[in-house]
Amino acid sequence: MSYKISDNVAMRMIQIFQEAVIFGIDGADLLRQVRLVEDPREEGTLMLDPEYVAAVDKMHEQYLAEAANKQAESGLSKELF
Repeated sequence: MSYKISDNVAMRMIQIFQEAVIFGIDGADLLRQVRLVEDPREEGTLMLDPEYVAAVDKMHEQYLAEAANKQAESGLSKELF
């Protein structure tokens, strides 16, 4: 059976590319972490595993917290961001 990817998978792939460029990390490592499940609403379509989405959201919250800490440490104005 062949599968197609859902929009959320395509968007995550784009997001991974952006994260790799912005943070200077290996995009291949991020791609290996992606977890897919079959979409129960659309046969033959793969979507992001909800547990994986929660983990990515948590990672993004950590990125934002680190950025806020660096901003506070450097004394930069919030108006710059």
